[in-house]
Amino acid sequence: MALSEEEHKVLEGIVGPQYITRDPIIMESYCQVWGNKLEFGDKWHRPPAAVLLPGNVEEIQAIVKFCNQAGILFKPFARGFEYVATYLASSRGILLELKRLNRILEIDPKNQHAVVEPFVPVYQLQDAAGKLGFYVGKPGVGYSASCVSLACCHQEMTISQLYTSGYGRNVLGCEWVLPTGDILNLGTANRKGGWFTGDGPGFSLRGILRGRAGANGGHGIITKCSVKLYPWYAKAPSECELKREPGQALSAAQLEKVPDNYWVDVLTFPDTERMLQAARDIGQAEIACLVAPAYMNTGFHEEGNDEQWAKLKESPPDLGKFARMMPVIVNGHSSRELEYRRKAVRAAMEKWGGWLEPEWNTEKVKAQIFQYQMWSTGVPGLRATGDFMLSTQGADGSVEMQLAYRPVEFQALQPFAAAGNVLHPNMGMSYRPMEHFSLGCSGGIATDFDPWDPASLAAGKEYLEIVYDPHGPCRRFGYANRGAMMQVEDVNHIHERWGPIYDRADRWLQKVRNMLDPNRVADWSAYIPPEYQERPDEERHACC
Repeated sequence: MALSEEEHKVLEGIVGPQYITRDPIIMESYCQVWGNKLEFGDKWHRPPAAVLLPGNVEEIQAIVKFCNQAGILFKPFARGFEYVATYLASSRGILLELKRLNRILEIDPKNQHAVVEPFVPVYQLQDAAGKLGFYVGKPGVGYSASCVSLACCHQEMTISQLYTSGYGRNVLGCEWVLPTGDILNLGTANRKGGWFTGDGPGFSLRGILRGRAGANGGHGIITKCSVKLYPWYAKAPSECELKREPGQALSAAQLEKVPDNYWVDVLTFPDTERMLQAARDIGQAEIACLVAPAYMNTGFHEEGNDEQWAKLKESPPDLGKFARMMPVIVNGHSSRELEYRRKAVRAAMEKWGGWLEPEWNTEKVKAQIFQYQMWSTGVPGLRATGDFMLSTQGADGSVEMQLAYRPVEFQALQPFAAAGNVLHPNMGMSYRPMEHFSLGCSGGIATDFDPWDPASLAAGKEYLEIVYDPHGPCRRFGYANRGAMMQVEDVNHIHERWGPIYDRADRWLQKVRNMLDPNRVADWSAYIPPEYQERPDEERHACC
């Protein structure tokens, strides 16, 4: 049921008539995103009943409190990533588009943190912080993502976290509008002395804020967040000149050389196992700011998807070789420190039988690797067949588990890949560090499918069922997730499937959710439902 006229008028009175809409064209623009065909079997998913653009925390509080009175679901939206950002569990659900909350409120060089609002993207903060000699970290989803979303609302691991740690560990306080409309300030937020820590007296609330992988807007709205900053030894991205040849596409603009105080090497190894062992040695030695096993994105892309796809078909990349290659970036306060770190990296490379291939260690290639891996600039994403799925082993798998998991998942993929390329791996695999590779790492396989080919779509669904079946071949590798809990719970039932294996972790998560949201108005679709839907025993057994 949509909103009544009376309900719409109340919401309109809170934000103003120019900041609320029920226009069908706008509503439908929020429910047509990649992944819909795979998840819902249709090009569209359920549109919101209205979209609101609140301008401050007071308006957000008023909206949330009215939702409690009227029984309307709400979901915050800040830059968004795939279907979890816009899907709503009910047709009486509204989206709060937070694009008017777009300010960097403070950069504190002394305490090395920045306070930002939800619509501030990573590239905006990185550029402003870079001019003051600080660095945020490269997010895996790209620099257009929201700093607040990455830090507070979703699990975001990054290949730069050997140096910057993960975004979720860099939360130094936040202003949190709970589902009741009350405000909770974590740590020293709004206290004398500034937002320099996310903890205060007593137990930490950051575990409640983030949980296993973030609530994706399912337990309130973060209106301000303080994120930790790290030293940066180069110019800000906007101060570095990107060059391209006359007639080339804008995406071809690149750095000409690696900035001073940084060094890039691309290491190649005889096999994946020795590559990961070298990554662990380099990580534990704490001598690199970025280690990216099997993550060979350089920025050499054509103008659009069609051109890039034609190029790949003409000269397909050697995925087996890329799976054994590892860019490493080091930095240093001085040329002497930089040289020492560079020698240490090469010592680890030689220990595990690696080498430097001249083709991948030219100044041009190194500069492009630096540009993409540290900044994520100038590189369009390629969806060769229209869509892709991402499956990961998880954020806490050891190196040994990663080595075991990859062949298992690839084995599950091979029958589909062999059947006329109905499914095929996109760049094979990638790994991200967890701490210093000493506590483990995360691995993912991106798999392309064609959402308009019924056979490809059916194969995609079947493949995911194999990978995420808690009783299937991947069970021993941990709490399965799609790209760090990018699931729609009432469709995928990830928590419901895997919770019983993990001491009913799903039930504890539900208790936290329902404690924060007694009236059950925070949209739970990408988090966890207040209670599970009753289903016949045979259906529940098949699912869970």
